[in-house]
Amino acid sequence: MATPQNPFILADGKKPSCMEMLQSILDGEATSEQKDYFKKHLDGCMSCYKSYNLDMAIKELLQSKCCGGDCPEDLVAQIKAKINSTSV
Repeated sequence: MATPQNPFILADGKKPSCMEMLQSILDGEATSEQKDYFKKHLDGCMSCYKSYNLDMAIKELLQSKCCGGDCPEDLVAQIKAKINSTSV
């Protein structure tokens, strides 16, 4: 069975890192083809699997706790900095 072409690869041929693919998914910027590819990628990449689940849990927590109001910008910046410092 052939490995599917990575739809995240840029026009210049640069292959994105796991973090770049994950960020695209979490930011809602990924295409359906990219989402399908990333779901298959999660099966074989433990660091992406852990990061994805942690980031989704944080995102859901923020949505549930900040529903109906704006989340303070400094809180968002602190959380993003923490995620970036502990992720792959």
